[in-house]
Amino acid sequence: MAGFYLLLVSLVLVVEGVALILMPKKCVKAAHGVLSKAKEPKLLGIVPLLAGVFLLLSISSSVLGWLVLILGLAMIAKAVYVFRVPVAKIRNSRWLGLSDNSYRILGILVLVLGIILFISRI
Repeated sequence: MAGFYLLLVSLVLVVEGVALILMPKKCVKAAHGVLSKAKEPKLLGIVPLLAGVFLLLSISSSVLGWLVLILGLAMIAKAVYVFRVPVAKIRNSRWLGLSDNSYRILGILVLVLGIILFISRI
């Protein structure tokens, strides 16, 4: 079952990377929309928290367990950030105001990480 979590997270990362590469403006607009339309934006931290826990559970089913551990801890740290920081500060974050080429570079990074996770499954 742990291999399924790794597969699921890697596919989500691949889709997210491709979306950031092909449509960076729509991704930023969607992020702003989610932050503004959510009734309780702090609950958005549950998604990276669950993804981080799933990654930590799937360390044993990957050849690159150290990478899965680092990504899992990073996602849990992201969830803690969303839970603790005020929503207005997240909306005004510099990460939501980068240029299109910066988002494309981040998309390439996320895509490569997703492919590496997909390939590293046992």
